[in-house]
This record gives sequence, structure tokens and C-alpha cells, in this order.
Amino acid sequence: MNTIHQVEVVIHVDESLSDARRAGMLSSLRGRDGVEDARFTPGRNHLMLIDYDANKLRTSDVLGLVRAERVGAELVGI
Repeated sequence: MNTIHQVEVVIHVDESLSDARRAGMLSSLRGRDGVEDARFTPGRNHLMLIDYDANKLRTSDVLGLVRAERVGAELVGI
């Protein structure tokens, strides 16, 4: 039986991104193994909420996935 250990992390994205760029990032992140959901906080386009399976990824892995999208980003909280 596969049990998901879902964790939510908050990540701050340094750059101001267009709607299209944010949508592309979300699509890319949602397609990654272990990422359950990714979204920007409405009205706070610099804050991302990412739900992930802690059995597959660590918090540092999730931050690395965001940074791989060629944006500056920092971990805010879990």
C-alpha cells in the first residue's frame, strides 16, 4: 500500500512574474513526481504553496525544483 505523507511548504519567489510565467511554473511543478499541488497565494504573487509527498521529496528538493525554474526563491515555512 502506498501511503502519501503530504506536507505543505511556503516558498517566496523573488521575481515579479507574469501570469503566463506563473502558470507555466505551476504546470511544470505539478508534473514532477512527488509534487501533489502547487499554487500561488491569491493577491500575493510572490508566495507559493506547494504540497508534496515527504516519502518522495525533501523540503530542499522542492525548493530546488522551484529554483530550477530559473527564479530566485527562499523557503518561508513548512
